[in-house]
Amino acid sequence: MANSYFGILSSFNHDIQEWKTYKSRINQWFLANEINNTTDPSGKKRRAILLSALSEGTYRLAENLALPKDVQEVPYEDILRFFDIHFNPKIVGFTERHNFYAASQQPGETHSQWAARLRGLTSRCAFHDIEEALRDRFIMGMMPSLEKEKLYAQDITNLTLTKAVEFAENVRCAKSAAIASASTADASAASTSALYKIRSRGKGARSVKSDLPVKQKCKVCGYTNHKASECRYADFVCRECNVVGHLRRMCTSNKVNYVDNGAGDENIDDDGKVFKIRSLRGEPMVETVFIQGMAFKFEIDSGSAVTVIPEKLYKSHFKDIPLIVPHKRLMSYTGDSITCVGTIRLPVYYTNRSHTLDVYVVRDGGPPLLGRDFISTFQLELSSVLSTVNYCQGTLPSVEELQCQFPVLFSDKLGRFTKHKVHLQLKDNAKPVFFKARPIAFALRNKINNELDRMVELGVLKPVDHADYASPIVPVLKRNGTIRLCADYSVSINRQLIIDQYPLPTAKELFAKLYGGKNFTKLDLSMAYNQFELDDESQRYTVINTHRGLYKYTRLVFGLAPAPAIFQRAMEGLIGGQEGVLCLLDDVLITGRDDAEHAARLRAVLQTLQEAGLTLQREKCEFYKDEVNYLGYVINKNGLKKSPDKIKAIVDSPAPSNISQLQSFLGLVNYYRNFVPSAASVLSPLYNLLKKGVKWSWGLDHHEAFTKIKLLLASDQPTSTPKQG
Repeated sequence: MANSYFGILSSFNHDIQEWKTYKSRINQWFLANEINNTTDPSGKKRRAILLSALSEGTYRLAENLALPKDVQEVPYEDILRFFDIHFNPKIVGFTERHNFYAASQQPGETHSQWAARLRGLTSRCAFHDIEEALRDRFIMGMMPSLEKEKLYAQDITNLTLTKAVEFAENVRCAKSAAIASASTADASAASTSALYKIRSRGKGARSVKSDLPVKQKCKVCGYTNHKASECRYADFVCRECNVVGHLRRMCTSNKVNYVDNGAGDENIDDDGKVFKIRSLRGEPMVETVFIQGMAFKFEIDSGSAVTVIPEKLYKSHFKDIPLIVPHKRLMSYTGDSITCVGTIRLPVYYTNRSHTLDVYVVRDGGPPLLGRDFISTFQLELSSVLSTVNYCQGTLPSVEELQCQFPVLFSDKLGRFTKHKVHLQLKDNAKPVFFKARPIAFALRNKINNELDRMVELGVLKPVDHADYASPIVPVLKRNGTIRLCADYSVSINRQLIIDQYPLPTAKELFAKLYGGKNFTKLDLSMAYNQFELDDESQRYTVINTHRGLYKYTRLVFGLAPAPAIFQRAMEGLIGGQEGVLCLLDDVLITGRDDAEHAARLRAVLQTLQEAGLTLQREKCEFYKDEVNYLGYVINKNGLKKSPDKIKAIVDSPAPSNISQLQSFLGLVNYYRNFVPSAASVLSPLYNLLKKGVKWSWGLDHHEAFTKIKLLLASDQPTSTPKQG
């Protein structure tokens, strides 16, 4: 006989949930069901329950953390320890305080919820006076409202967080009471039948005059079937003025009077009826929600009491979640019974919030529906959704919207490519090469130490006691004063590695995809190479020797000879085949002939990158630009232009005094030789100096060619327009 457990244990997806919270919940679930060291001395049962509750992506993570062992053989306590180490990195005080001071109250978030969320952010801030910091940020981070204005006028001496929350709630309640008292609707208006029949006025319908008195509208929502004091939208936040107590269409701050469209009252019956309601134009209200890290499009249907998905969707994405016997019977508008095969509890992520909903799975269902349970849980204001029903499909999504839809991609964390690990292959005659650590300047020692600590904390570097291969490091001082550590593999392992022959695309091949582009989005991968994991064998070859000892790279690193080709092959495999998408190493450029095409291509690329486990460096990304710098060119809808910075470098170059300097100059010039039709003849004297057996002698003809090519490149030549195909 199967065991009956108390409570429901939801699944864990590390992309949208916190391990610390989930660990506490699963421990409480084990406690409630008496699963402990006595009843489960080996921990096998707890291990099986935990692993079965992991999402697919999190299970893969557990497998990787357990290597070289099989995760199904690792003790339960060890799995917990793996997750603790992985999800609870070393605390960085200023980072935590930045998150605290950057937090602000969200639309729909009550004052109590805002205070509770803020308190949770202080756990790692190490404040000396937590209550004072909480009080200050609570008030400063509040949304613009009457409550905030009145709190700013309070005496700060004796004002605590508790008093501030209580004061704000009192002001809100007083404001709601004032709104309610303004309504003079007759009490009998609320006693009408709970069922409403909505009819569309067709061409043959006659206008019927009524002698009944006109009912006064609710000051909160605008309907006439109840008082404002009984309105269920009384606690909603207006999206026009951000004040609690009314919907946007009843807001007086915008000075626009609401016009009753005569559509009738809303059916507020929650007995499990599923009504498919559409707008007058037949266009569905569609919203994107995230479930277990995947994006789904649902239709919002206020006629449905519950959230519904078809059985086909359940089988394709959630079949591993057991069905629960439904506690409601579902009926259509006509009274016909709808076959419900069961319910599942799913964590739904929407507008930066996550709630667990009971989702009904129906047989032969239509599109997924977000019902009134979703609307109520997420405090969705339908008037704002209705205002976007006729949303122009050609409008480009805002950056904030993209960050919400792809939270992992814009998380500012180091990504991890999930498709495969990188393998470095040695030549047959390869022999271990070990270099001692090079001496470093004392002035750079602390900076190098900080960078080593940072890379270890990120998991890019890992200390080792001994190694067969070791390469010296070259510290490079960046403009901001920090250090970039570069391994000098040119003297060690690069000579013994088999180089991937995957070709990098030429600029001409790339820019052919730009044909017809209107505006441009440029994406930059955060620490691009470091997002690709090395397999265990390859990590042995990447060891660096420092003044603090040996470290091995666990990720692909700049300086390894095969790295560019390996990275390019992977990126081409992900997004190389998409139209209007250019990719050369960590720089991705996206365009389209119109906004709709641009938006569709951008979302497709972002979805692909997120599914592959990669992340972007938000600060370096550029969205919807009329003109961008890419691969040394300035690109706009008219074509390609020369980069002013590169042209300046060419113009300012002194006359070369040897072959090496001449080769460097010609390398710069050749980048833009397509802009000079006669480049070959102009440069001919310079190339003659590079011929075998020619003695170096800089003469007048060389100087004239040198000067002329500079003038031609510096002139305003017509832009080069990429051709299609």
